[in-house]
Amino acid sequence: MTTGLAEGIELFNLGRYWEAHEAWERDWMPDRKGPDSGFYKGLIQVAAGCLHYSRRNRRGATNKWKSGADYLRPYLPSHRGVRLQPLVDTVDGYVRATGGPTWPNLVMPIIRTKS
Repeated sequence: MTTGLAEGIELFNLGRYWEAHEAWERDWMPDRKGPDSGFYKGLIQVAAGCLHYSRRNRRGATNKWKSGADYLRPYLPSHRGVRLQPLVDTVDGYVRATGGPTWPNLVMPIIRTKS
């Protein structure tokens, strides 16, 4: 696991979604067209969705969660030591929950790694 990936996961799990995005982007930018491009895009989009949710922006959260989960699906169930299946399953549930008429009370996900 790269330093940026590990740092981003730690920041994400602390609820520091913007900072997690920045850490992951540092890893992704040198090889934006490489085989891990969708993996990093997916993590970044999920973090953006969580940030939008924290700001009560339903449309932004839903759109970012949908695109993030879609970017991560080709890497399931895990990639680079990151357990993606639980994250994608949770995000898919959030997308369904935000489709209702009331604001859902969601607990943001934790990204787990293989130890």
